[in-house]
Amino acid sequence: MKRRLLVAALALTTPLVGCATVPRPQLCEATVGVRERSYPTPDTWFALLLHGFDPKHGAAPRPSVDCSGAPVAWEEPSADECREAGPQPNPLPPKERLDETDLVLDTPKANERLVWVITRRFDNGEGLGPVALVERTKLGFIVRGLGSLRGMTQNVRLRMEHVGSTDVLVAEGDSCTQEAPQVCRRAARILPLRSGRFFSEAVSDSTRACLGAGWFPLSRAQVFETPSGLHRKFELTATLVFNSDDITIQEQVAVSDSDPKQPAVPERLYRRAQNERKLKVEENVLVGSAPSLWTRMVELQLQAGAKPLADKPAAAPEPPKEDPKATGTAKSVP
Repeated sequence: MKRRLLVAALALTTPLVGCATVPRPQLCEATVGVRERSYPTPDTWFALLLHGFDPKHGAAPRPSVDCSGAPVAWEEPSADECREAGPQPNPLPPKERLDETDLVLDTPKANERLVWVITRRFDNGEGLGPVALVERTKLGFIVRGLGSLRGMTQNVRLRMEHVGSTDVLVAEGDSCTQEAPQVCRRAARILPLRSGRFFSEAVSDSTRACLGAGWFPLSRAQVFETPSGLHRKFELTATLVFNSDDITIQEQVAVSDSDPKQPAVPERLYRRAQNERKLKVEENVLVGSAPSLWTRMVELQLQAGAKPLADKPAAAPEPPKEDPKATGTAKSVP
């Protein structure tokens, strides 16, 4: 593979027709052979997106750097910055070599791929790595959009949506418990694409006060112990609806009580609530119409003296066994 970093973020490759035409960003490109262009292997994508990737040993430099030279990094809003802090998991030890389990591919349309390379994993089931919108050309591949993504790593789906005047990356994935029966919870990340870069942006209100991360649990559960000793379980289900001008977030929260002193007695429904809020993708910020229903209901419980109980741990992927005779050749992923 012959790879080239395109220093000009907006290369003028699009001809001008009448008025000036907005050029498509070109961040990195790779020239490959006909077979590799039609049947790229995981190493093809690793070498395209990771600066300094070593195909012989299947290893990327630590810390990781994407093909444009930018560090692969992520920072969630903290509790003192936002109404609701983003997830704060602990990183797991990095793998010695990358393999096909560290690669996520989706095809938004012909000759385009959304590619996510997971270079680091966390104890809540999330992974971190460069994500790119890649166009296949007659000579190889061109990266049209690039950034860092941290999201759930099981049953991942990547897709592009258009909201207002902005394209956004939507990354959905699951985190599953270790215990049987296994329970999986799904969450989504939303990253606007601005001038060829995917941005991790917090959600702000109209005054630019932070409401929370651009992280949207689609299913969620938390148990609290009330001052009376009851266990009160909150369960959220949510749906994202992408419209031409905004994103509608439909939320439902069911609350049930149980008595830990009477485990044979079934849970009793305490209350049920639902809400619909809007998210707008403005020029440089995500603007939400209100805090999430979950946040508001949990805040009331905490103010009443309830204490959250520990969640069941998410399943952290086991590192693959290293083959000392491995040559670093990955199988083809069409």
